[in-house]
Amino acid sequence: FQAEDGIRDCLLSRGLGDVYKRQVTQRDLVDSYMVPFQACVEKGKVSSLMCSYNAVNGVPSCANDWLLRTVARDAWHFDGYITSDCDADSNVYDAHHYTATPEEAVADVLKAGTDVDCQSFVGQHARSALDKGLITEADMDARLVNLFKVRLRLGHFDLSFDAANPRGPLDTIDADAVVCSDAHLDASMEGLAQSATLLKNDGALPLKPSGTAAVVGPNALLSKADAGYYGPTDVCGGDYWTLVDAVADGGAVTASAVLGVPTVLSDDVTGIPAAVAAAKAADAVVLAVGTDLTWAAEGKDATSIVFTAAQLELIDAVAEASATPVVVVVFSATPLDLSPLLARSDGRVGAVVHVGQPSVTVKGLGDLLYGRRSFAGRAVQTVYPAAYADQISIFDFNMRPGPSAFARPDCAKNESACPRGTNPGRTYRFYVDEPVVPFGFGLSYTTFAYAVRSAPKTVDLAPLRAAYAGVAAARGDGGPAFLSLHDDAAAATYAVDVTNTGDVDADDVVLGFVTPPGAGVDGVPLKELFGFERVHVKAGETKTVYLYPALSKFKTVAEDGALAARPGDYAVEFGIPETRGRMGYAAATLAAF
Repeated sequence: FQAEDGIRDCLLSRGLGDVYKRQVTQRDLVDSYMVPFQACVEKGKVSSLMCSYNAVNGVPSCANDWLLRTVARDAWHFDGYITSDCDADSNVYDAHHYTATPEEAVADVLKAGTDVDCQSFVGQHARSALDKGLITEADMDARLVNLFKVRLRLGHFDLSFDAANPRGPLDTIDADAVVCSDAHLDASMEGLAQSATLLKNDGALPLKPSGTAAVVGPNALLSKADAGYYGPTDVCGGDYWTLVDAVADGGAVTASAVLGVPTVLSDDVTGIPAAVAAAKAADAVVLAVGTDLTWAAEGKDATSIVFTAAQLELIDAVAEASATPVVVVVFSATPLDLSPLLARSDGRVGAVVHVGQPSVTVKGLGDLLYGRRSFAGRAVQTVYPAAYADQISIFDFNMRPGPSAFARPDCAKNESACPRGTNPGRTYRFYVDEPVVPFGFGLSYTTFAYAVRSAPKTVDLAPLRAAYAGVAAARGDGGPAFLSLHDDAAAATYAVDVTNTGDVDADDVVLGFVTPPGAGVDGVPLKELFGFERVHVKAGETKTVYLYPALSKFKTVAEDGALAARPGDYAVEFGIPETRGRMGYAAATLAAF
């Protein structure tokens, strides 16, 4: 899937070779891959889903009636239209070779439930498919009904209110004025300010809002190259803000850019001496490193999770030359191994900040760099060590640890002669080794302490057993049973006191995790996030947040995707132990019966 609404995307299974035939267990589909998409449909009420290029367990997504009809429409009650990704309908025939003829591919995608063909494949071959009796007019009408339902909701035919100039209500919106309003520009900068994550700080931050600063690295001016990715290239006001603008702080700081290395993938180090000279002359140095869209983008998978040798050479040279410890800002959607930055013990790398790929909104980082507000972002990915890429093939989609059917990626021999890889598990839920950055990690300019104010001792899983029994009976075929999120009630209520024990007013994001009985054995997750709450706490103040684990957090998932209640003793954590002492952490226990 991908899922779309008026705002746009919610995405699953792209990249890794667009037409790759993914083999995914029912267990992993039900409790990992499908979870966010069920939420998009049931909670987000998206109006559109997009079937992707790849095949799932041998069936191309756009011809997969189990995925599009049984799951999306029957189980999740999706009530919108489904479009193919561009040429994904064609790929059913010409890339996957799933059908013998184009007409059979048309029949499969229409009957599976794909309503729109992005491009022209269906239009070219539908007439022939109809003439051959492979489809009927009723098959086409069913697809049109879904399309026109959404058009009616959008008011495309509601032209009566302006008889002199017939227009729909959407036509009356001045899109440029709305998108580029001050409120929306502020909101875009706020997104960066809330999500940027402080991964290390030995006192290098916040910076002093005066003097000179050198912004060094291949991403020092990164902005415009990202801005047009699935969006207009003419950003509001033509202002392609960069990290230099964030560091310049409205002119209070004289900031200049020196790339040192021309691009993130370049091995050209001839510019490093100029970067070193700039670092020596500046009062503060901010390194801008990581990746950009040439490293990974749609249709281009990342081939490495480590910095290039040129970037590492630049970091080392500039860090040694700078009069003060450098601040490193990592631009990357790829979870790069940050060990060269975080494990460094010579004091030359004073702070590490992760910002993702913010494009023009990087300007919003300024308030954080200069301490007008504090970092409160949390790592949304588990950052693995470089060795991870040698352990497990990207074609192994199993979430859980264990032997892999695929060869180790670091074997240069013919695949059949290579040893099989070992899956160490994917994501914080299953990864069994030590991460470079654990999921949920994030530091602040202040410190926090947590205390569990109130917590239940037990939870009754009878409602969950009844719900799963009802869903399984309704499905009737022994396949995976999806419990509606609307029926997934809170199983318990936790009240957690959050105390700002430092001297800086700051936001904090409280994360709640459950660790099930038997964690890490026979495919049981190590732990699972059940909720989070962002709260602003003034220095010395205490505020109470409430988190509610849903009934489904106390489940087990069988190999065939069947769901059942999992009784036993659960550990409940607030925060992560890796930041205990600096950020809040508290724990409790809960018996489920």
